[in-house]
Amino acid sequence: MKRQCLVVSGQWPENRRLKAEEGQRKWNSFTLKTSALSFILFLLITGHWSLATASETVSLSFLIEEARINNPELQALREKVKAREFAAKAEGVLDDPTFKLEIEDIPEDKPFNLGDSMQTRYTFSQMFPFPGKLSLKQRIALKEALITEAEFKDKELEITAMIKDSYYEYAFINESIKIMQEIKEVLSYMAQIAQARYSTGQVAQQDVLKTQVEVTMLTNELISLEAEREVAAARLKSLLNRGQDIAIGKPEGIRKEKVKFDTAQLIASVLENNPAVKAMEYEAQANELNVDLAKKNYYPDFMLGVAPIQRDGRFESWDLMFQINIPLWRNKYDNQTREAAANANVLKSRLNAEKNLKGFEVKSAVVKVEAAERIMSLYETSLLPQTEITFESAMKNYQTGRIDFLSLLDAERALKKIRIEHLNSIVDYRKKIATLERVAGEELDTAAGENIKEKGQ
Repeated sequence: MKRQCLVVSGQWPENRRLKAEEGQRKWNSFTLKTSALSFILFLLITGHWSLATASETVSLSFLIEEARINNPELQALREKVKAREFAAKAEGVLDDPTFKLEIEDIPEDKPFNLGDSMQTRYTFSQMFPFPGKLSLKQRIALKEALITEAEFKDKELEITAMIKDSYYEYAFINESIKIMQEIKEVLSYMAQIAQARYSTGQVAQQDVLKTQVEVTMLTNELISLEAEREVAAARLKSLLNRGQDIAIGKPEGIRKEKVKFDTAQLIASVLENNPAVKAMEYEAQANELNVDLAKKNYYPDFMLGVAPIQRDGRFESWDLMFQINIPLWRNKYDNQTREAAANANVLKSRLNAEKNLKGFEVKSAVVKVEAAERIMSLYETSLLPQTEITFESAMKNYQTGRIDFLSLLDAERALKKIRIEHLNSIVDYRKKIATLERVAGEELDTAAGENIKEKGQ
């Protein structure tokens, strides 16, 4: 049977051509997906995933968590806490026992023939501190571990505050660039109006030229802001222990909502929970324990030992030993006790001073937060709306020829200035809140990191 093949003008039939194209599309899609998957796997394996997500937004809470894990200073203090904990466990263990070997009555004519000695003594001994000394030393070491842990928490608060400050600065610059770009669009619209009026002979060409100059000046400001944004991002990367070649992403923004808190409760909380205060409390407690330990020096330590004796290759007897030190020079121990007591009193006074200082710092931070809040509200309720209305009015009046272009330009500059200052008031408020959180030792704004939603945007 002959095979038949339908050929028309050297081309495939339409249905076969469509199937071939569909197959090619599927192959191209498969190849593209495979390449994309390979690229993603490469990024994951090489640790450069953030380079692929440079255009994505990043939240403040995410950066804070990353800093807590990766910041080198926090990593060092975390290891230091572990070291102090291990040291505290070691303090609760007795010193190593000792072993002593005594070979006696070695023949004079055979000084190197130890096997011909008449007697060998094997002494095993163990020192025992007076009851209570060992436990006191361990308790002091545990207090030192708690001091280091409090220092770690204090440093964590400091790094968190630095992350917030850097993030807000980064977000401020990013939002300022957006405002500048919007103002640039407004200037373009103003230029169109000026060009239209110039073409009809209503205004001089100077109005058009002034717009171009203003756009150029705005472009210069944008260049400076973009450079400042890179610097702010670099500071964040250093705190996060990221490489400077790894992108950080765009900030989500800054919340405008006000944070509620009780000043009296904050002051009480800082005296109770602030890590710096807790560190001094632990140090004061350790010094009180040192006083108790110094008092233990009035009592002797003792040693117990046993010594099996070998004669002529046989163990025929053994000795039992007991030894104590005699704390005879009591004046020495009196001075040690007084020294420890004086150090304890020093720490108590320093602790009271630290509490007073923290109370003042909280009150000072609260006053600054309240002032920043009032300024932010003033911009939102008065300055920004009035400036926007003034600019809209100036734009309409210029179109109808009631004001000159210089007045319109002044209105545009005022709008730009007030919008930037309004944004700065929001950032300043958030920074003041971060400072208050740093002093108080607790998080007040649990929803930080939402986008700025400025009025009129």
